[in-house]
Order: sequence, then structure tokens, then C-alpha cells
Amino acid sequence: MLSTPLLPLLLAMQAAAAPGPEPEGTILTNEEQVYFEREAGRTPPPWVGVRVVAQGEARLLQPVDAFGRETGAALPDDGTRAGLRRARPFRCWVSVRRFADRAAGQADWSFDRNLSLHDQGGRVLVAPEGAPPVVIRMRHVVWPPPSTNRPSLVLYVHRPDSPDRAESYSWADPDARMVGINLRWVQASCTRDGD
Repeated sequence: MLSTPLLPLLLAMQAAAAPGPEPEGTILTNEEQVYFEREAGRTPPPWVGVRVVAQGEARLLQPVDAFGRETGAALPDDGTRAGLRRARPFRCWVSVRRFADRAAGQADWSFDRNLSLHDQGGRVLVAPEGAPPVVIRMRHVVWPPPSTNRPSLVLYVHRPDSPDRAESYSWADPDARMVGINLRWVQASCTRDGD
């Protein structure tokens, strides 16, 4: 159930991110607002994510966590947005080196494919048998003024027990169709859906 303090925040966030209604399944979050408030030393608002869903003729906003799991009751979508950025969907694969090599001595790797991720703080957990679990996360970073840093599409690798500190990350132009990373013990690649 969506907590009472988050309800006003979610409703306030509905006033201006993208013109027009988003297609069903679109995810919107305040990932960048939370990140940059924390970086500036201010208390960030709670992280909020919603997925646009259809219910007959009505459109609802389903609260979700960073892994895309439902976290509360859906709310009516009044068609306006504020503070939520539209997430772009990506399909990813992740390969993790197993603890034990193959019988012939070659490295043995897991391979998980068709993993859904989005670029507004979306996360996916991969827990292959015989290999360390890993979380990949993606952000479309747009630096607030007065920063002169350029926007970036960033792919992070996290250990599940360290969700706020990445092991490593890579970045690409925000319009890139694909971004990947290779840390020798884990590899991942994400391609924008529809490309």
C-alpha cells in the first residue's frame, strides 16, 4: 500500500515531465531529483516510481520500486506530470564468471538474457547458480546547472549488499542505443528496446 506521506509527493509529481499521455507500461521516476538533492547535501524526497497501466478506459499510475515490483495501490492518472522523468526501456544480458572453472580448466560463465531495465534508476538482480549475485542499474543522468557536465547514459554494477555504492560503471552518450561494461568477473550489455 502506498504510504500516506508518499501520496501527496506522487500527486505533486504529476504536473509536467512530458507532454501528452505516456503509453501503457511506461515507467516514470524522480531518480535524478533524489540523487542530486543528496549530492547537494540536502534531504532528498523519497524515491518514487510509477508504471502507467490501463484499466478499461482509465489510466492508472501503479507505484513500483527500482526493480519494477508493485509497491502499493494504483492511483488515477489525471494526465499531468511534474518531476517524474519518462524512463526509456532497455533489454540487457548479464554474464557472471562462476566460482569453479569447467572440467577442462576454461572459465565458466553464466548467461542471463532478455532482462528488462529502464534508464531512470531501473535495477535488475542476477543470481546465477555457482556465481556471485550482481545488480545492474541504469540512469540517464542530466546534470543540473551550474554544472557543465554533459548528460550521460550510465550503466552501473552493484553487489546486492551495497545498493548505493557501485562496484564500477560505464557511460555513453544519452542517445546511444547500446551501453556495456566488462569487469573481467561480470559483463553486461543493454540495448534500447525497439532498436
